[in-house]
Amino acid sequence: MAEKSFHPVDYVVFGLMLLISAGIGIYHGCTGGKQRTTSEYLLGNRNMNTLPIAISLLVTFLSAITLLGVPSEIFTYGAQYMVVLFSYFLLTATAAIIFVPIFHGLRLTSVHEYLELRFGHGVRTLGFILFLVHYMLYLSVALYAPSLALQAVAGVPLVVSIISTGVVCTFYTALGGLKAVIWTDVFQSIVMVGGLITIFVVGTINVGGFDQVWKINKERGRLTFFDFNPDPTIRNTFWTLAIGGTFTVILPWTVSQTAAQRFLASKDVKTAQRALWLNIPGLIFIITFCCLDGLVIFAVYADCDLKKAGHITNNDQVLPYFVIDKLGHLKGVPGLFMACLFSGALSSISSGLNSLIAVTLEDVVKKRWTSLSDYEATILSKLLAVVYGIIVICGAFAVEFVGTLVLQLAYTISGLIGGPLAGIFFLGVLLPRANYKGAYVGALVGFSMSVTIAISSILYPPDKMAASISIKKCDFFNATSYANITGDGIISRNFIPHSEPFAKLGRLSYLWYSATALAATFVVGAIVSLICETKSDRQSRPGPELLFSIPDFFRSLICCGKDNWNVARDSSSHRRPREEKRFIVTAKGEDLEMDKLN
Repeated sequence: MAEKSFHPVDYVVFGLMLLISAGIGIYHGCTGGKQRTTSEYLLGNRNMNTLPIAISLLVTFLSAITLLGVPSEIFTYGAQYMVVLFSYFLLTATAAIIFVPIFHGLRLTSVHEYLELRFGHGVRTLGFILFLVHYMLYLSVALYAPSLALQAVAGVPLVVSIISTGVVCTFYTALGGLKAVIWTDVFQSIVMVGGLITIFVVGTINVGGFDQVWKINKERGRLTFFDFNPDPTIRNTFWTLAIGGTFTVILPWTVSQTAAQRFLASKDVKTAQRALWLNIPGLIFIITFCCLDGLVIFAVYADCDLKKAGHITNNDQVLPYFVIDKLGHLKGVPGLFMACLFSGALSSISSGLNSLIAVTLEDVVKKRWTSLSDYEATILSKLLAVVYGIIVICGAFAVEFVGTLVLQLAYTISGLIGGPLAGIFFLGVLLPRANYKGAYVGALVGFSMSVTIAISSILYPPDKMAASISIKKCDFFNATSYANITGDGIISRNFIPHSEPFAKLGRLSYLWYSATALAATFVVGAIVSLICETKSDRQSRPGPELLFSIPDFFRSLICCGKDNWNVARDSSSHRRPREEKRFIVTAKGEDLEMDKLN
């Protein structure tokens, strides 16, 4: 592919995207309050409007992992992945109805403050550690994915693209804070949408029209959307994608610092809730185009397996290979495509870095150095951005040796670590009698269970259930050299299941990892809380501001109008934990101004 590398126009298009992103960071670092307070740097002064918050939420979680991984998933396994769109309705409702009112009403900075108010400082520390590990791993994958694509498209070495992207992202995150992150997300969303549409339109024309794309995929049996088989060991079924998919990304969309920081940066509860609901059409639009791109690519290469032909080394490269192979003659299109991918990466990484800074500052630094002034905390935040940026860059180099599709790898990480952490939050908001003992034991059991399943899948790899693809039009094709090939050039799969009892655990679809861990954390946590409940636990029940009540919620909708619940969240009893915290902070004297800013 080196001879079909970038044209100078492509480099200009790609370079402009990076320069504009960096420019946004410089602008927000040199205007307004110049990011001199933690409130402005980490939360945008809690005054962001609906549209930028909505777009930032959207592109934060639709990273290069999605833009590369979803077309690859469709190319490899068929179109059924589109069923995952159903999960977004459940995710949005959960975040908007349960968590936004609680987090916003408590006026938190770190979402793990909730865990301290609910369970104590130890559980808050546990939440911080789980989030830290989860997002360091996730961001490493998010940085590696577009660098892999750039290597395939332009022949740029991984080391160059990983370091350059990581440096640009760290620069504007450190300089411009959350405002720079959010407004850069808005710009990058335009680039992402433009790239996806361009690839679909030009690719469809190349194939001969969308009716031809649809026909080829249908003939090869890749358009089965609704498989209602309840077997959780099948990679993609309706239930696995709709229900398992919901739990797989429930942490990033509901109780992660990355999502909560946008809720908390909103002007009020309604703004945050509107931003969440606006994500649904955006998610549907982007995922649909990612899936359509996957169908187009398969239609082009349906008769020559790119991997067996040696054109790619990993199916995550099918989209960039398609761009340079079929669209490379259109000057600027490969550059737009790479700008699209790197926009997704930059938005996710910058958001993740900003969240890591926030939790480190609030959960660790301010707990240990209580006399730290707000100006000093802001300077430290910018230094932390650099440190975490370097760690993520180093982590991206390690991802190369994992050997798993980036979408599956990202979801597996979310299941292993995100499931137990989300389980602790659900335990806290849904069960008034839950206590710290239940939270500790539940998280331990949930994490142990998910890790055991993952180890089993590594030791005894399950059937990947990849859909068939022909090689009859590959240059190397010779039917006589293959014993298990059909007349259509399709090599039949011959998977022999493992007989070991432990291997059965590894057959579970990766999309059920998080659901398994969350359910184990919640159930075990509830049981341990009840069994180990003491008199002290019974006397210190959490206040209504820390809990979600289903009866109260429906009662407010029926009896008191749409604003009732939000008004209830602003009652004096709801403010009690935060008022206590303010008293402690203001007792330090010099921290009075920080509390006022919050």
